[in-house]
Amino acid sequence: MNKGLFLFSLLLLTGLLNNPVWAACNATMQNASFGSQTSFVINSTVQTTSANLVVTCGIVLASLLTTDTISAKLNSASSSSGTQAAMKNTANADLEPINMCKASNCTPTTPIGSTINYSSTDLINLLGGNVFTIPIYFKTTTGQNLSAGTYNVTLNLTINWNICGLLGVGNVCLNQQTGSTTLSPTVTLIVTNDCSTITAPNIDFGSAPLVNSFPNVSQTISITCTKGSLYNVGINNGVNAVSNVRNMKHGSGLISYDIYQGTTTTRWGSSGSELWSSANSTTVSADQLTRTYNYVAKVLTGQTTPSQPGSYTDTLVVNVAF
Repeated sequence: MNKGLFLFSLLLLTGLLNNPVWAACNATMQNASFGSQTSFVINSTVQTTSANLVVTCGIVLASLLTTDTISAKLNSASSSSGTQAAMKNTANADLEPINMCKASNCTPTTPIGSTINYSSTDLINLLGGNVFTIPIYFKTTTGQNLSAGTYNVTLNLTINWNICGLLGVGNVCLNQQTGSTTLSPTVTLIVTNDCSTITAPNIDFGSAPLVNSFPNVSQTISITCTKGSLYNVGINNGVNAVSNVRNMKHGSGLISYDIYQGTTTTRWGSSGSELWSSANSTTVSADQLTRTYNYVAKVLTGQTTPSQPGSYTDTLVVNVAF
């Protein structure tokens, strides 16, 4: 009687071991995206995203063995900066280095050639049925001076697994699912144009008894925008304009003036040919972020001096449009 039961158990286990649906695991991984951010946000603030590594096995024990493991090795990247994988601008050589991490706080990071290991203690919290859903985290590196555009990098990962599917007498694993595969997920970021500062000093014509005695004023507006970005700079007509002529006002009195691009006679206005293209800025900094626009402000000749003495003022708005 006991001998018959023992033989039946052996035959049953043999049948289980020959069932191919329990023979192996497979792995897939999503692509990751940081979405869209301005160049100045990327420069100053770490961005974090994640993508799921999904390992599906034929069968998995409800209580994992201490020998059950999954690992992800970062073999290489399509572009890199030092030991870090780096997203590359598809239109130029700009790079945004990234770190691949096991934890959401990205400590520690995983340089190229390193491996993230997941023990049974890690995996038990990531198991659903026979599927391990493992988040892999990515974070950007601050301090990069980037032009706008689409950035991406393709990672070369080797995924290894060692998962027991069936226990025998004495907790011996009878169905060891061991294997590896290579995956190539892509990490993407879209960098957009933006401006961080516009420095526009006040214009002061000083004091004079007659309007034709006011001197011309030469000054500079400085604008810091995304590296290499093209944009137009406009100045509106102020709050006292009459028939497209700017005016400073005191009480009911007006003094007409205007602003000209560089040393030319081209009016600096808010639309059409009066806009000043960044491509024609007076200077540009070595890092291609800051451009200067030298201009001349003039009190217009041929007008009558107002009868009211006092301080004449106007308020202008500088506008940048990509």
